[in-house]
Amino acid sequence: MTADEMRNVGFPWSKELVGRTFASTGATVAATRLVLTHGCGIAANVAGGTHHAFRDRGEGFCVFNDIAVAATVALKEFQLTRILVLDLDVHQGNGTAAIFQDEPRVVTFDMHGAGNYPWRSRMTNTYDIGLADGCKDAEYLAVLSERLPLLHATHQPQLIFFQAGVDPLEADSFGRLSLTRAGLNQRNNMVYSYALEHNIPLVITMGGGYTRPPDATIEAHTDVYRTAAYRVHAWAHEAEQRNGQQ
Repeated sequence: MTADEMRNVGFPWSKELVGRTFASTGATVAATRLVLTHGCGIAANVAGGTHHAFRDRGEGFCVFNDIAVAATVALKEFQLTRILVLDLDVHQGNGTAAIFQDEPRVVTFDMHGAGNYPWRSRMTNTYDIGLADGCKDAEYLAVLSERLPLLHATHQPQLIFFQAGVDPLEADSFGRLSLTRAGLNQRNNMVYSYALEHNIPLVITMGGGYTRPPDATIEAHTDVYRTAAYRVHAWAHEAEQRNGQQ
């Protein structure tokens, strides 16, 4: 990569970066294949969510767009026709939007800070929900709870990608929204309930998070994965009980 290309990405080139980039993208692909092979459930990548990467270039600390790669695998290997990308990072997933702008089989729903990055390279998603600075739990969750049923009724997705950025936290250095940790937990549970109740395979990726010190970000990221594990375990247990009663 050229110096200008690396400057646009934001990381210096290194062998370690190359290895991490391939591993992160591969993990989202592996999670996708896992849930689609089983036909339901949740699988997660504790990295990824690199939604600023475009088809031909990286941007904003994102080299390859792992969600776009994994969605393309799902389209080709599993012949899916209805995929939903649910991007709840505070920054618009401009790369994902651009990659799928002419692909009707992939719907991109993006809730982000209206006044936040990206500015010059902002793109158009299938659905863009721009939130005002200082948006709090109640407003954020009301919008999401209203939109999820509409997305399901309109698109009936066969697979969901959840970009689970935690930078909407009030303490985030770059987020400019004002969600609490409890509010983010409610957001996560809302997505998990939607997927599990409708038996839609769900792939989770990490997203942004920039609190200083990083403790609040680490806790919020941990909540994403720990809560998913709890929900999948409870869902599997309930399924076993239902099968036992038949």
